[in-house]
Amino acid sequence: MIHLLMVRLLLNSMAVPFLFFALLGVRKFLGSHLTKRTQYNLWFLFLFSLAIPFLPYSDLCTKAGAALLHTLSGLFPHAQEVSKTAVQPALLPRNNLLLDFSVSVSRRTPSALPTVLMSIWIAGMVFMTGITAWSSHKVNQLKNASLLLQNKRIRELFDACLKESGIKGNIPIYSSAYVKSPLAIGAFKPVIIVPIHILSEMEEKDIRYILLHELSHCRHKDLVVNRLMALAQIVYWFHPVVWLAFHEMQNDREIACDASVLSMLRPDDYLDYGNTLINFAESLSRFPYSAAGMGGSKKEMRKRIISIAGFHAETKWCKRKSRLVFAAASVLAAGLMPAFSAMASPDAAYGFNAEGINNLEVGSCFSGLKGSFVLYELNSGQYSIYNEEEGIKRISPDSTYKIYSALAALEEGVITPDSSAMDWNGKYYPFDAWNRNQDLKSAMSHSVNWYFTSLDEKTGLSSLNKYFHKIRYGNSDLSGGLGRYWSQSSLKISPVEQVELLARFCLGGLPFAAENIKAVKDSLLVSSSGGSMLYGKTGTGNIDGNYVNGWFVGFVEAREETYVFATNIQDKTSANGSTAAKITLDILDNQNIYKK
Repeated sequence: MIHLLMVRLLLNSMAVPFLFFALLGVRKFLGSHLTKRTQYNLWFLFLFSLAIPFLPYSDLCTKAGAALLHTLSGLFPHAQEVSKTAVQPALLPRNNLLLDFSVSVSRRTPSALPTVLMSIWIAGMVFMTGITAWSSHKVNQLKNASLLLQNKRIRELFDACLKESGIKGNIPIYSSAYVKSPLAIGAFKPVIIVPIHILSEMEEKDIRYILLHELSHCRHKDLVVNRLMALAQIVYWFHPVVWLAFHEMQNDREIACDASVLSMLRPDDYLDYGNTLINFAESLSRFPYSAAGMGGSKKEMRKRIISIAGFHAETKWCKRKSRLVFAAASVLAAGLMPAFSAMASPDAAYGFNAEGINNLEVGSCFSGLKGSFVLYELNSGQYSIYNEEEGIKRISPDSTYKIYSALAALEEGVITPDSSAMDWNGKYYPFDAWNRNQDLKSAMSHSVNWYFTSLDEKTGLSSLNKYFHKIRYGNSDLSGGLGRYWSQSSLKISPVEQVELLARFCLGGLPFAAENIKAVKDSLLVSSSGGSMLYGKTGTGNIDGNYVNGWFVGFVEAREETYVFATNIQDKTSANGSTAAKITLDILDNQNIYKK
């Protein structure tokens, strides 16, 4: 799990600069149409993007992002499964109708690189956590060394500022000789600390501006945002763009805070507020992410003074435009963050919508195994499903992919309906049925991996990719590579999607020649009973000798109806294609669709 997190973090880190410069572009070219608060709020999109690698999995997946994910996963081999050089025989339960053949895949032994990178990352986080804790400790010391403000006149002024700011709760105010500029501290129980010297040296109107400014930080929960920024800085300590973005975010926050105060003042007071700000230009009292102060560097102060000088009341039209731009920027941010793609998980759900679904009560046929059964009646258009939640979950197709691998090879002329024979490559395999020459029918019946791998190699990954996208095969992700993408790797499909594809297969709705579809259909014939024909293909997911995934997909051609089905089962040790086929036959028998 930690290796997959590292992959997602790395992928997200690569996208962060693009989002940063995109937000700078929005601010530069559309800033005059935005409120100051909206310009600051745009940075929340950046802050949210940093959390994406740690969010629950999502099926918001783009193919480019998914491909990049699998490329990066090569650095962290535990994030994906790949075939072993040595194959292991599949000791599957036998029945008198179907045998499944599979080989084991295994996770690669990780190299030292992921461990080294992870160790450096964790060490950096520990160091940054120490700095943040030290900063918080200094702030707490400052608070403990401060005294509650006793000046009655200033306390009355502070109460008036609380009401003017629209803050209903009580916020304590302290004075201290150890600060040079006012500070607001405390994320959840904020307090304000003012330099003790300003109480005697500054006019009451200037003190009012200071208090309004600090209360504005409290009202907009800026101190809570500080904590989130601190957490993000700990995680992304290594990323210079994150540091730069947070610096810009802090500057825009101060400008937004100034605008909030100015909106409460009369236009005649704007100049006075700016002069008060200038008085603190040299007073830099900052505790990173632990406090919000009124001071700042000369460059930052200059920017704020220019903003104050050009301030004018924000119109309703400006606020509407700001909302529209923020919405558009949100869409832009989502598009620039391929980590959304990295969130695509092996269990991502397919968006399935159908009316009038019959719920099948066939759980007893599964004998405690987790799984689903999807049935579709071609003529009536009726769905019957057992466990729809599992039925829409995307999982590895394993050998069921061979239906479409064969179609692509036929379409590309690698084989033809009349000439599909292929000589055995001479390598020894643990199944006698594999150690001989094959044609399409025998290779499909015995699920001969070397035959279909050879077809894929001759078809070519680019052509396969084209066909799998064209027919909308699950997530259509072949980035796992030839010979691997279909076996507990990158390609995923749900039982519902298996049924939808096979329904189009039966209706001639796939972009393949009719004679090629017929050749594949003939290779899928399993048996006949009572005038009905059963066609199907099993699939087994075998990881480190454990049978974790079992498929049986196909269709029954009866006299008056064609029934398309897909069964999937999952387990830690005993889910395989033969068991899925047995479950399917029991259900079809119980439903009077096909008698065993």
